[in-house]
Amino acid sequence: MTPMAVSCKVWRLRLISILLSLLLLSTSISISQARPLPSSFSNNSNGNQSHHVFKENAKQVLKEIIRRHQLLGEQNYPTRLSPGGPDPHHH
Repeated sequence: MTPMAVSCKVWRLRLISILLSLLLLSTSISISQARPLPSSFSNNSNGNQSHHVFKENAKQVLKEIIRRHQLLGEQNYPTRLSPGGPDPHHH
């Protein structure tokens, strides 16, 4: 084998080992951060009931947001304007 062919093989092996290391690292991080689902989200007979309760709660929250928005009207939006440029005293 020529030195160039050996160099290419070494480079490929290093690249493969780096990619495998990144794959293992990302997999281990994702597994370590995973949490089991609460029993209310599991696929049992209570699954449909908990889904229904979730939808009803979401509807109530949305109605409350709309009610508050209607009460506040334009007061809900900020009245502060952007200074229009970088702050020379920032940092």
